[in-house]
Amino acid sequence: MPRFLRWYGASPLHLLAMIGCFALAGYAAARVVPAHGIAVGVWFLGAVVGHDLVLMPLYALADRSVLAVFTRRPPERPAAGWINYLRVPAALSGILLLIWFPLILRLPAGFPHTTGLPLDPYLWHWLGVTGALFLASAAAYALRLRGSLGGRG
Repeated sequence: MPRFLRWYGASPLHLLAMIGCFALAGYAAARVVPAHGIAVGVWFLGAVVGHDLVLMPLYALADRSVLAVFTRRPPERPAAGWINYLRVPAALSGILLLIWFPLILRLPAGFPHTTGLPLDPYLWHWLGVTGALFLASAAAYALRLRGSLGGRG
């Protein structure tokens, strides 16, 4: 077993899980690509261009800007990895916006007629979920700060 761990770098259970994931991805690709090969290629190209050339520089710039503004802290405050308490709810909110933006921005005109559902609540629901994510993250950060301040004295 130590020889396997040295050679592979992880446990055999990890290798088994990775083989299962690749088998599932291969099965899905074998089912989808032959029927919709061009559409999958266009989606993949759009995802690569959209993420790597547009979104990645934007959220890297936003992250650097936040770090530059908020890196000064009073010396009596502990350095408790605060940036991740901002990154996680922002990323989750961004993913929700990316998935649901047509409904949040009220773009599909035929949606209410087709489904019988109004477009009004989507923006408010997204804003509510975003607020709840940031509130939960702030509470988790406050608990972490309280724990690190309590352990000092």
